[in-house]
Amino acid sequence: MAQDQNLLFQLEKLLSWKKSKKFMADKLQITEGEVEELLKELREKDTTITEEVTEYISSTRKVNNEKGTLESTLVLDYEPKDDIELAALHKINLDKYVITNYWSKVLPSGKFTSSVFSKLKKPQDYTPEDFAKFLQEYKPQHSAVKFVEIHPDKKTVDVEISLSDFHLAKKVIDGNNDIEVRKAAYVHTVQELVKNVKAVYNIDTVVLPISNDFFHTDNYHNQTTNGTPQDVIVDYAQEYENGFDLLVQVIDFLKANSEEVQVILVQGNHDKTKSYYLAHALEVYYSKDPVIFFDRSTSLVKGITLGSTFIGYHHGNCKIEDLPLLFATHKDYSQQFGNAVFREVHTGDKHHYMAKEVKGVRIQQMPSLSGTDRWHADNNFVHSIRAGLALVYDLYHGKIAEFESRIW
Repeated sequence: MAQDQNLLFQLEKLLSWKKSKKFMADKLQITEGEVEELLKELREKDTTITEEVTEYISSTRKVNNEKGTLESTLVLDYEPKDDIELAALHKINLDKYVITNYWSKVLPSGKFTSSVFSKLKKPQDYTPEDFAKFLQEYKPQHSAVKFVEIHPDKKTVDVEISLSDFHLAKKVIDGNNDIEVRKAAYVHTVQELVKNVKAVYNIDTVVLPISNDFFHTDNYHNQTTNGTPQDVIVDYAQEYENGFDLLVQVIDFLKANSEEVQVILVQGNHDKTKSYYLAHALEVYYSKDPVIFFDRSTSLVKGITLGSTFIGYHHGNCKIEDLPLLFATHKDYSQQFGNAVFREVHTGDKHHYMAKEVKGVRIQQMPSLSGTDRWHADNNFVHSIRAGLALVYDLYHGKIAEFESRIW
């Protein structure tokens, strides 16, 4: 045992010379196989040893940012054994890249050519383990909330807070592109809406539809779900983390001002995948809270009944006049739809306010807080009023009020 420790000590000193295994074996008067065993023990002791023991005879590296590929070839004095060792040797960040092909070839000199081809991860390349690792290390930042008392002389109502199509990371041409300013505007809008409602009513249940393009992009390449490139102010990961923090702050605030919070995932066409991860992470974060509930199924249509009113949700990237019939015949919502006294459908997607009635069903297309980006400007989709809404529902009489908070 003492002899092995002495050999390990001597080998560590020899590593700084960056010589071959044969050289180390001759120096220590042991076989190359014994050197390999000692190196393995050192690697387990220090994961950085892989890079230290490598004698790079030659190397080439090609990065294609447009295609998202990385190719690397090294000539080594030994053959790498697995993806982890390959990634360390070729300096490939496995959080961003996935190794798709690798191969080795023995040269006449006895050295090895090690070649690797890797590509940037796409949404399908991220595993549940990647997401579990993110959740384990993630610590949201939010401030404490002030609880507001209930006033017995005020009517108690249910409220929907609508902040559709926020597009958190979108680069705009008509406003501020500081993400902290944008987050502050979102929080301020929620606070203004709740303050206005609370001035008149007590709040029982708050319904908060999330997604509806809360995020601007859906993947590492800054593309929408269908692959359309977007101009952004922060990258994929920063948008997600900022968005998670923002909604934790908002949900905490809503909880402080109501008896119950219902969070409903309404997936948009920009962030279908990322918004599902967001809803899942929020549900895990609030899993022990008895007054916060989530509907985060992958269905594109959702529904809820508030007193005598049924409300159906869809992002609205469709012919919205067909939605009342969709809910009336839907296997999960037709009974709620039929039993309700009042029926509504709420959508987003178009970034401007509109309301119409189809056979007694009120369809309301919600406004957006989002500014104008280059694409919308080029296509003359401009001058929409940027706003969030609070819709107020009485137990028996349906919607009795609507509050609006606008940003300039």
